[in-house]
Amino acid sequence: MMNPSNFIAAQSNPGKTVFPNLARRQSEANKEDPEVDGFIVRELTEAGIKAEGPHDWLRKRGEVPSSYIGLAYMWSFTRAWYYWIAKGPGIPADKAEEFHQKWGTQVRVDGHCGCPSPLQWHHGFAVGHYHIDTQEGLNAFAALLKSIHICDGEEKEGINSHG
Repeated sequence: MMNPSNFIAAQSNPGKTVFPNLARRQSEANKEDPEVDGFIVRELTEAGIKAEGPHDWLRKRGEVPSSYIGLAYMWSFTRAWYYWIAKGPGIPADKAEEFHQKWGTQVRVDGHCGCPSPLQWHHGFAVGHYHIDTQEGLNAFAALLKSIHICDGEEKEGINSHG
């Protein structure tokens, strides 16, 4: 069974790769699960996002027992139930709105299941929180970050950079 946001992504984007449920019951949350870590690393790697870990302390946090997070261009990525949570300094309103036109039902502003546009929801301010429901959306979001990030004259090879 899918959660509401995943259902929206699946219905609105036929043929896209919807993420599997990696959540575990609380009693299992502290156990090592190489399968979960494998999913996490593969999803991040496909998007070109650095998989940071393993860190045992991460496994005890959140609903997915993983010891990995993602880091790219000053943004962090944490795996949740059926989606990725992306948090960072913000996507400028104009770029967020443009991105939303194509990806808004797969990469949701503030995780809102109604998929409002960034301008509608943030009234012109930058968006620093998204929920990402598909692999294609994660890949596109990483590419968006790369296109925005300013490297102080250096080449844009630093997707692994958090600073």
